[in-house]
Amino acid sequence: MPRLAVALLALLLPATLLPAQNSSPNPAQPAAKAKRQPPKPQATAAPGGGADKVWVNLGTSVYHCPGDRYYGKTKDGQYMTEKQAKAAGAHGARKQTCFQ
Repeated sequence: MPRLAVALLALLLPATLLPAQNSSPNPAQPAAKAKRQPPKPQATAAPGGGADKVWVNLGTSVYHCPGDRYYGKTKDGQYMTEKQAKAAGAHGARKQTCFQ
């Protein structure tokens, strides 16, 4: 098709009928996918806790030790002893044990 005809069609046809253009700068390479990031913990820990308590994330059944970045900071959780957490079916983050 001559260039003039293509230009006229581009002016007359709505953009939705024209083929989509690749937004990637190099058409041979697709646009890069964004890497999935883990959720960020809340800024402050929930009140409670203590030297003998773990924080159990009730949504995932994972408990976190004092000093862990998620200790007291996940949305749905509560403090309990490690023994209570294990009895409830929870396991330590990265399969660790907090207290001996």
